[in-house]
Amino acid sequence: MGHIYWELKEIPLPEDAHINQNDGRVFIFMDDGKNVRSSKRKTIGRATSSTTMHPNDAFRYLYPNLWKEHYGDDNLLEHVIHSGMYALMLGIGYRTSLYPLLVDSYGPLYANAIMDFSMYSIKEKSDVAQTCESSMSGQILFSKKNHSDSWLSDFFRNKMTEEQNYKFRDAWLKRCKEEGVSKVWISIDGSNNNCEVQKCSLSEKGKAKSGKNVNIVSYIHAVSAEDGGPVTYFVNNGGKVDSKALQKMMLYIKGHDIGIEGVILDRGFCTHDVFELLNNLNCPYVVMLKSDTYAHTKMLEEYGETIRFKVEYAVDGKGLFGISEKKKLFSEHQEEAYVSLYYDGSNGTGRAITLIGKVMKAMADIKDQINKGNKPAVPDGMGKYISIEEKEGNPLVYCNYDKWQKDVDAKGFCSIASSLELGAAETNRIYHLRDASETQYMIMKSQLGYDVTRVHYTEGVENKHAICFIASIIRAEILKACSKLNLSTNQMIREIDRLELILLPNNIYTAVHDESRRQKDLLAEFDILPVDFNEIAKDYNQRLTTPIISQVHAKPKHDESNSKRKRGRPVGSGAKKEKEKKNTESVRKSGRPKGSKNKKTVEREPDANVRAEEKREPGRPKGSKNKPKDSAVIQERRSRGRPKGSKNKKTENDL
Repeated sequence: MGHIYWELKEIPLPEDAHINQNDGRVFIFMDDGKNVRSSKRKTIGRATSSTTMHPNDAFRYLYPNLWKEHYGDDNLLEHVIHSGMYALMLGIGYRTSLYPLLVDSYGPLYANAIMDFSMYSIKEKSDVAQTCESSMSGQILFSKKNHSDSWLSDFFRNKMTEEQNYKFRDAWLKRCKEEGVSKVWISIDGSNNNCEVQKCSLSEKGKAKSGKNVNIVSYIHAVSAEDGGPVTYFVNNGGKVDSKALQKMMLYIKGHDIGIEGVILDRGFCTHDVFELLNNLNCPYVVMLKSDTYAHTKMLEEYGETIRFKVEYAVDGKGLFGISEKKKLFSEHQEEAYVSLYYDGSNGTGRAITLIGKVMKAMADIKDQINKGNKPAVPDGMGKYISIEEKEGNPLVYCNYDKWQKDVDAKGFCSIASSLELGAAETNRIYHLRDASETQYMIMKSQLGYDVTRVHYTEGVENKHAICFIASIIRAEILKACSKLNLSTNQMIREIDRLELILLPNNIYTAVHDESRRQKDLLAEFDILPVDFNEIAKDYNQRLTTPIISQVHAKPKHDESNSKRKRGRPVGSGAKKEKEKKNTESVRKSGRPKGSKNKKTVEREPDANVRAEEKREPGRPKGSKNKPKDSAVIQERRSRGRPKGSKNKKTENDL
């Protein structure tokens, strides 16, 4: 009968419908012209009365006009569409040339599907295809439509080929070489996944990281140690040893004419076969040694106490001390390398205290069990330090203090082997470049969800790891940009996803320009500006209204008017008033212009157009006299004091 829409309102029965009185099914006869007994019946819903019903999927297919009349248009547009992640990935896709390379390697249809699934993995930290369709609903996608779980399963198994994967890997290696990867150290790391698949030739028993007795699939990735950029990858059968996996990786990289400076490997590659391979390939290396390696134990015996907290051997200002010497790596083989022994003061002290506390607690618990009359048991991992022996029917606790002290003293020590005589400080610096590959593995397992392989066919396993590698390229670019801007990567992914288009009453989507400063800064790292969301909205509206549209999406172009403006005043610019002055014919300086006159001076002149008199020098002009008090008689200048022969004025008393 299919799905019955009990959640929708009841509707009238169609005129040609009938009700089965036994079970309430509503049906129609499918064969016109035949009698009732020989005609096929098609159930279209369930009756709720003699005239009403709830329809099912068959009714929706057979009566589209009635469905639209009662329930409205099925193609109602969503009121909000998220556009931020699409814009970010479009910018990264063109900044790194990743998107054009995918289109060239897989074709537009499948390249878009790969970008969409990568977007899903980055946004949701998952590779579970069953939840992809619902999670990506309401997002602008690279694909024409949101793909279902069944479509994705078929895509992983049948649509992507290993030839296409190799074509992309070749193109990406060429691009890495053009970006200068040939002049940096390459960090190579490997891992394996618990494999829940049933029909995969790559799945087999091996050394599972989970410690469970399960089938595993192995994979190995190469990363540029300088900036953390993914270089290439391989997926291997679970039982393949590290040396053979590394050989395949090295031959592939060297076959593409990439002359790397050297490789950085963790202690998982510390085997005779790996060192022999690297020497045969004449490839420089820096490799962390296992704690039971012959070279490490010898260096610890000879120099452990020599370098412990000795400032003469300080490597950095953070409590790391080291010494380097050429040593034989393995007791049964003749390979030699420059081995650097390190003591990490801050880390070693804490680990030593932790071990002391664990052993003391275990001994106290055992004694407490004995005092309570219970049968004592040594906790897991404590057997090399603690033992219980029966003496005259009573259990006694013994401690191996020598072994305990030796392990406490060994905390904080490690050794790194190098084929080059670099010294302790430089060897440590180069090895820690591999933090980039550790970050990539963290991204794949905890940020992209590729810690367990779930697909059930060999092709599906290979192709999902290909998409994992592609997603890790995009995630690494986001990480580098956020680190440059001092932003949290996961937080910014969530914030970018909040950027939206909204639906207007005319069924046209428009961009909501509420971008924060952080969002603008991150998008600008990949040449995406706020104005670009107008073009993205325009492109999305065209997808909905016209079938004539390219599957290959272009990044919006920028002209001078909307190019990114850096913070601060542009070089050579002035204040607003200064710009206005530059538009005039001449710029007036401060003060009265040379040769100008006061307003009163101009008013005193009979004609304002007459040239001003020459400037009068200070003092009385030569030959000039004071103004006369009387125009007829010019009195002589009176000297100081009473004039000779004059008398005082008569006062009133004299009169």
